[in-house]
Amino acid sequence: MVRADEKEAQLYARFLDDYGTEREAMITFGIRGTKVVQIDGEPAKRLGDFLGQFPSVCLSSRDFRLVRESPSDRRKWMDLVLSSSSPEYLRALQGYYRSMKERNTLLKKEAGDAEVAAFEYTLASSAHILRKLRSSFFPSINEVFERSYTCLSNNLEKAGLSYLPDAHGESVSEWVELFARERHKDRLFGSTRKGPHRDDFSLLLNNRDARHYGSEGQQKGVVLALRLAEFSFLQQQLGTIPILLADDVLGELDASRRANFRKLLSPHAQTFSTGTSYPSEDEKEIWETFEVNEGSFIPLTSPVHND
Repeated sequence: MVRADEKEAQLYARFLDDYGTEREAMITFGIRGTKVVQIDGEPAKRLGDFLGQFPSVCLSSRDFRLVRESPSDRRKWMDLVLSSSSPEYLRALQGYYRSMKERNTLLKKEAGDAEVAAFEYTLASSAHILRKLRSSFFPSINEVFERSYTCLSNNLEKAGLSYLPDAHGESVSEWVELFARERHKDRLFGSTRKGPHRDDFSLLLNNRDARHYGSEGQQKGVVLALRLAEFSFLQQQLGTIPILLADDVLGELDASRRANFRKLLSPHAQTFSTGTSYPSEDEKEIWETFEVNEGSFIPLTSPVHND
């Protein structure tokens, strides 16, 4: 946060990557929401310049929105994970929204069919790539997701993921036909109504939508399992172990699930966790602990390593 009467705040980190190379990253936050990212002293001008370079997975209480809120929150998560692991996906995503913006502008101007169709082909090409990569993403991540939640719940419950595409197209030509077919109605609304920008997915608990049939504790367990599956997916795709950031995530879990949470953390990952208490009393010797007060970190305990 930017302190009162200050113009900006900065976050700086120096660290070794998985290859032993020292790297530096700095983010500057302005009071009006501006953000500047520098990597190794050089400004990153585009999202693609740094996306995926420093993989991390953040678990926080805000993750409830992935279960409870609108499809846009789930799409944002899906797009960020896939963009971080696939330059092809990021290019297709950016191209799709550029083409859709141009198409929507032409629809509102009541441009001719030939002019609109020119943007529909590039829109269809991007839509085909997005649909293909999303369709392969969910089966690959679902296995880890199911396994993580089963462990959290002591094998008492089963969770799963279900991809819900808004429209179907098995080839670029099928997407071209879909947009052409929808063009008349889209003109009435002045926007593109069907496509990957309306996709969604469900988080299931015992084969039912966790949004409607899960308690707060169960919903928290589901989103924790999703984040752990994200960690595994990024590690596999990037060949790099992401950093785990856990921001007070255990509050709604019962004692058994809190204890199981640590079992799911990768022994090879560096994990930073915040909270007001330990997940369980026997974990005091496991964590290196600091008390944080007004920006100062006071060491409390150091981990005990058993050789």
